[in-house]
Amino acid sequence: MSKIAIVVQRCHPSIVGGSEALAWQYAGMLRERFDVEILTTTAVDYVDWREVLPAGCERRDGILVRRFPITVTRSRYWHELHARLLSQSPAGANSKADAVCRGRWTIAMQEELLRHQGPYCMELNEFVAAHGSAYAAWIFVTYQYPTTYFAAEQAPPDRRFLVPTLHDEPIAGLDCVRRMARSMRGIIWLTEAEKRLGRRIWGEVPGTSVGMAVASEPVEPANLSTPYLLYCGRIDQPKGCVRLIEDFCRFKRERPSALRLVLTGPSKIEIPQSKEIEYRGLVPDEEKYALMAGASAFVMPSPWESFSIATLEAMAQGTPVIVNGACEVLAEHVALSQAGQAYDDYASFASAVSDLLDQPEEWRRRGVLGRDYVCQRYDYQQVRERLLAALNELDSLPSQAPVVSAFEGR
Repeated sequence: MSKIAIVVQRCHPSIVGGSEALAWQYAGMLRERFDVEILTTTAVDYVDWREVLPAGCERRDGILVRRFPITVTRSRYWHELHARLLSQSPAGANSKADAVCRGRWTIAMQEELLRHQGPYCMELNEFVAAHGSAYAAWIFVTYQYPTTYFAAEQAPPDRRFLVPTLHDEPIAGLDCVRRMARSMRGIIWLTEAEKRLGRRIWGEVPGTSVGMAVASEPVEPANLSTPYLLYCGRIDQPKGCVRLIEDFCRFKRERPSALRLVLTGPSKIEIPQSKEIEYRGLVPDEEKYALMAGASAFVMPSPWESFSIATLEAMAQGTPVIVNGACEVLAEHVALSQAGQAYDDYASFASAVSDLLDQPEEWRRRGVLGRDYVCQRYDYQQVRERLLAALNELDSLPSQAPVVSAFEGR
């Protein structure tokens, strides 16, 4: 049986959503046909990438997880480098990736920025260099971390695949990142909108849209005492949550009603103490899906999404959505499904919420359309078949010899 390695910046049952969940799902989809391993780090927290978990190997649900120690975590030095990059970028560009100052930073300086973003793992790079040919494919998840950039250059070029989970952000426009993306045998995109963005930033690169499977089994709706808007996910400024709270509180002042805002997920910001806002923290999946099914609408304020698992999970429960139109992926989900409305500023946000309150039957109809959209595109078997098609030549490769890590058995 051929071996496949999936490399991702962190992997642990306590980490939910995002590229980590995607890497784990792909591992599960591939393990029936391949011997799948996940290569990752000892980190849990994305803010500083400090070591938390022990280095070594463990087996989880039949998948071998190789966890490598971290050589460089994120420090104030990285924030200073990043601030300098942004300050030297020209104004007036059409996208954040295009705004990066091309040609003014050497490749070495760009790689210094990536290395100190963390988590940089020297032993991971050495492992890939030593055992690259033992794996039929190397799948690197998320483009911007050192676990992808520095490890990928050690893997055989004809066996490198990238799942970029790409956003329109300055790091995506770095010359070294473009070079790395163009060195891949193939790129696995999550949506057509993400693929268009990638080709605008990196040029013509090989790849296909695969997506991610979304849980779609209907659940009994939560029975809260008042109608509510729901947000699920990391509660943080880059996710648009500060602006969402501000916009919601302003809307309630201008149009009083029983509507509340319910938030679930780990929080990196201070949430106002208000009877209008309920913060539930990290909740089990069963509670999350019930809250989604019972919400008047699900709100996704993030301007940077490559897929948005939570938005599609809510749509799968028949719940309409209100999304940040600055994110092309979210806007495309809404345009194709007709499952809700995109907003660009407070006025359009308030208009969407007002319309939700004034025309509940119409919005319930949109919720039905959203469920149809998810079930038709992101069923587990459909996504698995697309993923296997993206790796379609690997079955012809011979089985590889077993690999033993230098720290296996620690």
